Order: sequence, then C-alpha cells, then structure tokens
Amino acid sequence: MREALVRVFDDFSACLTALPFCDPTSLEATRAGELLERNAARIQEWNTAGYAVRDRDQFRFVIEEVEVTSSGTAAIAVVCIADGSKLVLPVEGGQDVTIDDQFVSGREAWEMRLDPDGVWRAYGAPGIGETSGTDLCGAA
Repeated sequence: MREALVRVFDDFSACLTALPFCDPTSLEATRAGELLERNAARIQEWNTAGYAVRDRDQFRFVIEEVEVTSSGTAAIAVVCIADGSKLVLPVEGGQDVTIDDQFVSGREAWEMRLDPDGVWRAYGAPGIGETSGTDLCGAA
C-alpha cells in the first residue's frame, strides 16, 4: 500500500514538473474517480495558461498511518504534506511571474482502492485538521 501511495505522489510530481506539457491522462495510472477528474482539469487549466512548477524538490510527504479494510481492497492513509513548490508563469527572456509561492503543510486522508486490474488508485484526499505555513510533518 505504501508503495502505491509513493507512486501516486511521484506521478503527480512528474506531471507538475512537465508543465505546461503534462498529459493529464497520465494521472489515470494512479488516480481515479472524482480525484482524477479534479486533478486532470487543474492540470489542463495550468497547461493552457502556460504555467510551470519550480522548486518541486521543496515538496515532501510523510505517510503517517495506513488502515486497510478487512476485505483488502480499500484503505485510508493519513499523509502529511509540506509543499514549498511554486507555480509560475515563465516569461521568455525574463523573470518568472509568480502565481502561487505560498508554503502550506497539512494532513490528508487518502482514500485508496484496489481496482479490478490489480492496481491501487487514489479516489479522494480530503484535508483533515489544520493547515499551516510551517512544516507540520515529522521526519519521514
């Protein structure tokens, strides 16, 4: 399960670093349902706007808890995220225009399901608890 969560985050990070040329359908490998729809729409919006992501190395996550159902086909994982990456509009021959550079940290409850093809995918990730401008996550 933890490996599946790592793939969820790695796939999204790869998409963000490919902006403004990320193929939103690439997210189908690790996301589904409403979460996929929402994320694909956001990526398409950012592609269209010409945005890029900088400092993605300032993003980290800590999987704090995983609870798999007795059926073994669903799980909820509490993940703490600390995101210092920046959304920018690159300017040819000039300095990027910053769209969003706010550091944010908080926890999310990732809903994972084992799909019929044998792949764990994320279906939802509602926030839980507070968010902060300081890093709330402990060591990985």
